[in-house]
Amino acid sequence: MEIEKLKQIGFSDLDIKIYEYILKKGEVNKKNLLEELNINSKDLEESISRLLQFGSIEIIGDTIVLVSPKIFLSKFLKIKELEFESKLVELKRIISELQNTLEQIYVESKYGIRLEELWQPIENLKEMEVETIKLISRAKNEISILTERFSYYPRIREELISAVDRNVEVKVLFLTFNKEIEDRIKELKMNKIKVRISKGLWRNIRFTIVDKKEAVFLIWAKKERGERIYYRPGYTKNQGMIEVLLDTFQYLWNIAEEIK
Repeated sequence: MEIEKLKQIGFSDLDIKIYEYILKKGEVNKKNLLEELNINSKDLEESISRLLQFGSIEIIGDTIVLVSPKIFLSKFLKIKELEFESKLVELKRIISELQNTLEQIYVESKYGIRLEELWQPIENLKEMEVETIKLISRAKNEISILTERFSYYPRIREELISAVDRNVEVKVLFLTFNKEIEDRIKELKMNKIKVRISKGLWRNIRFTIVDKKEAVFLIWAKKERGERIYYRPGYTKNQGMIEVLLDTFQYLWNIAEEIK
């Protein structure tokens, strides 16, 4: 019978027997159940307690009343969905931690280099801005910035101007151009910062390089549907990575439009 499928969601044989009896009668009392089903009171109380937990019955006075199967099964399913969702969130967290730990060991054993020797993760964009300010404050010769709109400029403005005052050459290369950027460019040039606009050559990376020795960067990635997301930002002083970033910047800078 179909009712036996209740066992698949956790009902015991006795639970199903009692539930089926109530289902056919509509409502009963404990005395009826004891007499009609020939079960002891302890087993009956335990089964009724489980049926109450499932939400399949209610007790009104001395009467056991059936809850609509549609309502109780829908609530049961919702509870299980929330439980699985919570477990999935926790599983994803564990998997993420395992990936980070195991991948580092794998890369080190396979290629003989630790990931931290290539770059150090930065927690979020706010921390990236803090690290960028620190980076600029250490600049002695040159700063190269590849950006889209340079929306964080107001927050690093003082440090950039201070760098210029120290005779540090500052170059800013924009990947897009609009009215907001035009006003920003005017201020940059007024502060003796060199500016160019990329000729439509999009790059899914943003970075600040200082003295060809260290950099803060962010690499964009795309989901399957195409939305842009960002990986965790990073800091590097690995010369191999610095050279890759410098080559990208220099190529784009050389073919970019100079703003006069």
